[in-house]
Amino acid sequence: MHHTIAFYNVENLYDIVKDKNKLDDDYTYYGKKSWTLNRYKHKLIKIAKTISLIGEEETSRLPTFFGLCEIENKKVIEELLKEFPFRANYGYVHTDSLDERGIDTAFFYNKEFFTLEKYDFIRIPVYNNQGVRDYTRDITYAQGKFVGKDIHFFVLHLPSKRENDSNKPKRIVLLHKLRERIDEIFNNECDAQIIIMGDLNENPTAEYLTKELHCKKYESDLNSTDFYNPYENLYSERKYSTYHHKKGLLFDQILLSASFFKKESQLIYKKAEIFNKSYLQNKERGKLGTPWRTYTGSRYLGGYSDHYPVYVVIETANQG
Repeated sequence: MHHTIAFYNVENLYDIVKDKNKLDDDYTYYGKKSWTLNRYKHKLIKIAKTISLIGEEETSRLPTFFGLCEIENKKVIEELLKEFPFRANYGYVHTDSLDERGIDTAFFYNKEFFTLEKYDFIRIPVYNNQGVRDYTRDITYAQGKFVGKDIHFFVLHLPSKRENDSNKPKRIVLLHKLRERIDEIFNNECDAQIIIMGDLNENPTAEYLTKELHCKKYESDLNSTDFYNPYENLYSERKYSTYHHKKGLLFDQILLSASFFKKESQLIYKKAEIFNKSYLQNKERGKLGTPWRTYTGSRYLGGYSDHYPVYVVIETANQG
């Protein structure tokens, strides 16, 4: 049986209510974005439709697992899961992070196939050039049983890649701490099956990314505690998940630990893709092929997101 694991940056999926503890003024009725209930509901429908179709051609079902980032709170998550495509029995893992804009990561799973046993939210302090603490998004961690086998998930959204890339040191710190958590898992479970998914705000060829997470481009080069990054090959084929000033970027990635490539494993990697169907694409002149965004600046476009979803397909050796 084949299963889809997906990740989607949903571009500022806020509710319409002002939260005094967050910088979310723009996403209110009187804010710069003129964020209305109608626009919010339309976005929920669009995001639900998209997620429901990811990997359907390969598996004939909704994703078994998916991660989201840029989602505001529990209320938004629960309203998303009420949309028609999600009549499947989904559970989720989420907490409100300390991010100033109030956007979080979250992990979702189909309860028919996965039993959640443990979860955590990794909150790592990072600092700006003046030594002031910067409150960024938490890394969401979940562990449980899938086809009778332990499987681990990390969902992350690393600090943004700005023009002078002042956030690069923060991304390195977060990746280093993440690798420490991963090594703890490997110390207790040498063949651990681990999935890292997220908006890394970096292309898969970045040297520090491959160094910190022990990533390899080719399956044949994997050692037992390495990760395979299928998106490095897709990036070399000029396939992208988002764009900045017409420059293609592949920030959204899913990494798999080496055990997914062992013949005796119950969970086997099959393929990785970028989900960029035509209905998700911008039709404006000069922007063809780029994601159809919800906003550009304060101008409402009515699209889905400024990122395409990404996904991998795995096969289970046993029915499950």
